[in-house]
Amino acid sequence: MTDKKPVQKIQPLAKELKKLLDLGASERVSRNRCFDKFATPFGRRLFAYYRTCMALKKEIEDPKRKHNIRLHKTRNNSFTLEIVNEPIAYRRTATLPIEVKPFFENVIKQMKVG
Repeated sequence: MTDKKPVQKIQPLAKELKKLLDLGASERVSRNRCFDKFATPFGRRLFAYYRTCMALKKEIEDPKRKHNIRLHKTRNNSFTLEIVNEPIAYRRTATLPIEVKPFFENVIKQMKVG
């Protein structure tokens, strides 16, 4: 039973994060514009996750770098995103909720098309 508590706790965060990422595609999300939403401890945590996701997206989309992107499913309700650049011995790893995996799959697909 104790294994299910963390998953239940992160579910609302993951759903809200997915909404924010989808919204961020059409308009800029700012902590100042939505101060009342991000003023709570949950809101601050949500905004921190959002900023991390946007930084990862920006890094993936950087045309100056030829990164290899790897997505790995983990045991609990999450996945690992790895950004690897062997020539410069660079690796960045982030574990994120599984609900935002389609967002990153779309970013990667757009990079291959463009």
